[in-house]
Amino acid sequence: MNQEELNLLLDHSLSWGCDELEKNGFFHPYAITLQADGELQRSGELTEEEKGKDPEELLKQINAMLAAGCRQKLHKAVAVGTDVKVQRFKEEGYVKAIEVIIEHEDGNAFDCFLPYRKKEDGSIEYGAIFSTPLKSEKFKS
Repeated sequence: MNQEELNLLLDHSLSWGCDELEKNGFFHPYAITLQADGELQRSGELTEEEKGKDPEELLKQINAMLAAGCRQKLHKAVAVGTDVKVQRFKEEGYVKAIEVIIEHEDGNAFDCFLPYRKKEDGSIEYGAIFSTPLKSEKFKS
């Protein structure tokens, strides 16, 4: 496993989600890729039509685009960020979180969560990141 590449991708992915959340109070699904040449690329700005789409539909499009790029060996690793509600511990109930699913060409994949809550003054308070391993879907042959 290339931990350095996964950490780089996760850091950029969570930072992008935090920046959008703090700037706009919300964010649309997004993707960040680590290209075969080592460069990071972020999904482009959404059109007004795309912004009006159901987030699930946008997510399907993003995942299809990333899977195609992985099959063509354009990416070393990919990340998809979404705004979700998640329950880590039953006693906590559900909390809002930035979810980032990262997958690496070596087959490693993780579902990572950064819990957050909006405070009364409009600022964002973040919790501790947690993750679970996944089976890679996009780098399947």
